[in-house]
Amino acid sequence: MMTANETEALLCAGGCGYYGNREKNNLCSLCYKQSVLEQSAAAPLRFELETPPTSSPVAAEEPVGKRRCGICKRKVGVLGFKCRCGHMFCGSHRYPEEHSCPFDYKQSGRVALATQLPLSTADKLQRF
Repeated sequence: MMTANETEALLCAGGCGYYGNREKNNLCSLCYKQSVLEQSAAAPLRFELETPPTSSPVAAEEPVGKRRCGICKRKVGVLGFKCRCGHMFCGSHRYPEEHSCPFDYKQSGRVALATQLPLSTADKLQRF
């Protein structure tokens, strides 16, 4: 059962003129957010830096240079086409026939169909 003190509307303790909430130390939502931000700014943040291992595969890779076509060595920028064989090509060499792609599209299609379509066999009917 609520008492008269719990139903009273209290002004914000921050002095902004809005009504405060007892759960938030008699502060309105704006003043409560401000007090939380001040408290978090007062507490220093500590970050521990992790040193990456020296023998990681990422560190062994070459730095990313300018993106160029694998055939004509033309700069492709952001418009380059990445083939399934793993190389980058310009617009005229993007097709597999143009750069003699070693990727086997037929086999990858067969594997994709085999995983997507379950093998269905019909039940044998009994002959009379």
